[in-house]
Amino acid sequence: MKIHATYCSAEKSNAPGKIPAIERYTSRRIQWVNKRAQRQGEAFFIVSGKYGLIKVEEEIAYYDYLLKNDALKEHIQLLSRQLSNLGIQQVTFFARPISIDPNILPYLKSIEEACRMGQVSLELLEEDFEG
Repeated sequence: MKIHATYCSAEKSNAPGKIPAIERYTSRRIQWVNKRAQRQGEAFFIVSGKYGLIKVEEEIAYYDYLLKNDALKEHIQLLSRQLSNLGIQQVTFFARPISIDPNILPYLKSIEEACRMGQVSLELLEEDFEG
C-alpha cells in the first residue's frame, strides 16, 4: 500500500469525546495533505507523537503531546510495527521546512528510521502549505 502522511499538529479541535482525526486536527497542512491524498487515490495517515500512525477516519480524543528525542526509540518501534502490520510499502511524507518548525525533527527522524527498518520506500516533500 502507498500512503500520504504528515506529522500531527498542536492545532486541534477541543470537541469532547472522540471524533475523526481529520476533524480533530485543524491545521492547514493536514487539510492540504488530505486533499492531495484524495486526488492521488491514496490513504492518508497522520504521524502522532502519542499514537503513531493514525488513519484520518480513526476517532481520537483530544490530547496534547509533542514528540521529543527522549521518546524516539519507542516511537520508531511503534511506527515500524504499524507500517508492517498495515502492509505499507511506500510513504510520501509532507513536512514544513525544519528552519520554520524545528519541533518536527523528532517526527522526521522517527518516520525515516521506521521506514529504513521496514524497508519501506520514503519520499520526503517540503511544502509551505499556504496555498
